[in-house]
Amino acid sequence: MKNRICAGVIVVLVLIAGCAKKNEFKKPPSPEVTVQNPIQKDITIYQGFPGRMVASDSVDIRARVKGFLKTIDFVDGQRVKKGDLLFTIEPEQYEALVKSAEASLAQAEASLKLADATLKRTKKAYETKAVSELDVLSAEAKKQGADATVLEAKAALDNAKLDLSYTQIKAPMDGRLARRSMSVGNLVGDGAATLLTTLVVEAPIDVFFNVDERAMIPFLQKGVRNKTPKTAVPPVKVEMANGILHDEEGVVDYTDPTLDPDTGTLRVRAVFPNKKVKLLPGLYGKILIPQQVKNAILVPDLAVLRDMSGPYVLVVTSKNKVEPCPVKRGVLIGTNRIIKEGLTGKERVIVEGVQRARPGITVRVLEVKKQPVKK
Repeated sequence: MKNRICAGVIVVLVLIAGCAKKNEFKKPPSPEVTVQNPIQKDITIYQGFPGRMVASDSVDIRARVKGFLKTIDFVDGQRVKKGDLLFTIEPEQYEALVKSAEASLAQAEASLKLADATLKRTKKAYETKAVSELDVLSAEAKKQGADATVLEAKAALDNAKLDLSYTQIKAPMDGRLARRSMSVGNLVGDGAATLLTTLVVEAPIDVFFNVDERAMIPFLQKGVRNKTPKTAVPPVKVEMANGILHDEEGVVDYTDPTLDPDTGTLRVRAVFPNKKVKLLPGLYGKILIPQQVKNAILVPDLAVLRDMSGPYVLVVTSKNKVEPCPVKRGVLIGTNRIIKEGLTGKERVIVEGVQRARPGITVRVLEVKKQPVKK
């Protein structure tokens, strides 16, 4: 009896199992991606070269005559104008030398006047044979000697006045002064031109930078060496060490005649007006040289991938299949990357969902971002 019941249960279970639905495999949906046509427009890119700011002019202010320092007519770090009085050296001894030279000149001029009168009388007497020809020659020689003495006295007076002028030391140009290196009462100019301070010109300011050989070749091929630097290179900008861009443009006005064979670089100078004195000699600055690129092709930098073969982007074909497209990368412009080679501008580049896309699979285009209007 029990065997019959068990057999009946088994039959019922088999019948129930036979009525159940069979398992069916459902293909997962295609991954969703967002695509975008590359942007095409004219842009300006910048080549950056590290540089260092240098004062356009710098003068060591030195004592040119010997004497005791009488006055200091500025404060350390002061801005001065050309001609402003900076130092005074005690002038009394040089004033006395000027007076002595003036007296010597007056004496020489008196001797010359006497020699000239003597020569005239001697020549007149020679006409009547009252004196000999030798007397005339002697009078002429004395006159020439007196002339030379006057010239020597004038030169001595000029030299004395020049030394006297050196007792007042004035600013040779506009600029900012460093701290003084001597105090009042010190003896200066004793055997050497004593350094008193340094005057630095802040505006304009120079920025020297080096252009490597590889970056220089394109400029050479454009014939920049046949032009002046100001016309060969467009106005440049400078980026500070903190990444802030200086608000003035500079002009490249000088390049060395040859490349340095040890470094393979060419030394170049750019000049900035520095009207508000925002740039300081000694600061670091990256010089940015602009370059116009016509019809540049750009894609989001996140869309550019890289493998062992090099950089590439994933594009979606007309049949919504993913294909890799090798490219040659350019510089980064904001969040976009310039593509030098590999794209025509009509491709549908995957910009979102790149991690879900693989070459050869079919994808669903969730959204097509429109290309910005070309300006």
